[in-house]
Amino acid sequence: MRLTIIGTGYVGLVAAVCFAKLGHFVTAIDREHVIQDLRENKLAIWEPDLQEMLETCHKEGRLSFDTNVAKASKDADALMIAVGTPTGVNGQTDLSQVDDVIAQLKHAGGVCPPFIIMKSTVPVGTCDELEANLLHAGLQTEVVFNPEFLRQGSAINDFMNPDRIVFGCRSHLAKAALHQLYKGINAPIQVCDRRSAELIKYASNAFLAMKISFANMIADVCEGYGADNRQVMQGVGTDRRIGPHFLREGIGYGGSCFSKDLQSLLASGKAIARSLPLLEATAQINDERIPQLLEKLISLWGNPRGKRLGVLGLSFKPNTNDMRDAPFLTLLRLCYLYGIEVQTFDPVVQSTSIERVIQMETAYEAAAGADAIIIMTEWPQFAELDWLLMVQLMHQPILLDGRNVLSDEIISRLLMVDNMIYIPVGRAMERAGYDILSKI
Repeated sequence: MRLTIIGTGYVGLVAAVCFAKLGHFVTAIDREHVIQDLRENKLAIWEPDLQEMLETCHKEGRLSFDTNVAKASKDADALMIAVGTPTGVNGQTDLSQVDDVIAQLKHAGGVCPPFIIMKSTVPVGTCDELEANLLHAGLQTEVVFNPEFLRQGSAINDFMNPDRIVFGCRSHLAKAALHQLYKGINAPIQVCDRRSAELIKYASNAFLAMKISFANMIADVCEGYGADNRQVMQGVGTDRRIGPHFLREGIGYGGSCFSKDLQSLLASGKAIARSLPLLEATAQINDERIPQLLEKLISLWGNPRGKRLGVLGLSFKPNTNDMRDAPFLTLLRLCYLYGIEVQTFDPVVQSTSIERVIQMETAYEAAAGADAIIIMTEWPQFAELDWLLMVQLMHQPILLDGRNVLSDEIISRLLMVDNMIYIPVGRAMERAGYDILSKI
């Protein structure tokens, strides 16, 4: 098939590369400076295997880049919209980028493919409205909704080996076209109406966010009673009705999807006078994670002003350089408020435009002279550091393991260091020289 994809952000670029890998001829559309970089195989995002696949598909002629929507859509069998839909006013979804695409199609001289595939996450009813809008403008096309369920850090594998593929469409022709597009991928396919498909995306992300907040809520209880949330969640997740995924305690969820989609779904509920208390509680629990963790440090420091905090991990999760809605940003705002100096290290995020953040070239430099260290991202290499050396470099040996990265063996060795304090999540703090656990 000949596919035009508008938007080369995270979702659009992964889709473009993977569809090209499946043998389709893909043209990706974006702004001039973005397209120029892509033509030179330069990526703004970091994702395992994406660079290599991009270069291969580009070299073999199945992937090309352009800036002209009308030109790229003229002979396309389908057009896919994969632009950003960020949170707008009052939690509602900002559809301005989608509206801009529709406006370009209207002014493209009547050129429009028979199918428009909405890949961007949009509120329920959006595809119905867009199709009516296009038909009113004289463009004969069907808008279908095909949600993405990619995890950053494993997006290529998730695309090529998905748990399911959802087609929200109204005609047999659209269904057949989508089957042809995904030919070569072995996965269950669910065909449903567009509004149900739109809600599947929101409900999926809301449920995953709810599992994370549930694990963190129980983690607080474990800290109070001296239990171990790792053991508790293992016992809970072993139940096949629940499953083990997304039940890890930590600093809360971040990234470009969960918070945005949760707020959009809450706004959608308000629009039809339906309260969604589970989702409200999910967001509240997540919002409290970073303030609670920082309070643990402040209670040990006393006066936090002028203290130096070493932060390991800036991206919201490992195997990506994405800092959108990363928990680190919340931590940083609170550090500004309390007068805490911040020095950081991340294996992939090499530079940022954030003021008053000192970025180091190694984790050891981030530890030097620090009054505490907090692990914000569970990069596997953090568990392999020489933690005895890390602690020796610090001004005060306080470690807040926000992701419970360190093994029990490493923790035992650290607790042999004088004045060492180890603060995990979901179980009580441990101090050097103490046989029993104590709570802050």
